[in-house]
Amino acid sequence: MIHLTSIKDIEKAIADNRLCLFYIKAPDCGVCNVMLDKVERLADSITAVHSFYTDITEEPLIAGQFLVYSGPTVLLLMDGKEVYRASQFIDLEELQFNINRYIELLGL
Repeated sequence: MIHLTSIKDIEKAIADNRLCLFYIKAPDCGVCNVMLDKVERLADSITAVHSFYTDITEEPLIAGQFLVYSGPTVLLLMDGKEVYRASQFIDLEELQFNINRYIELLGL
């Protein structure tokens, strides 16, 4: 997963890729760090999805633009539109199922 810190870089990554996995964490959040490792392993095993993460404090505009109120939050975006969201308790099996579903839909 790539660490992005600016809203412009995040918007460019979403615009340039058909399927994106966006992980948003909060600082000093134990659950966020543990889940980042797990989501990162999942994302790294699936080459068809462009994955990146950020810390909500590094770019305050993220909360408003993506309606993120707590960490961790994971968003799956297809062609720039949100198609899946999970916050706080992220079910990795459900996340993988949805990623695979959209990969198949897009023919990636």
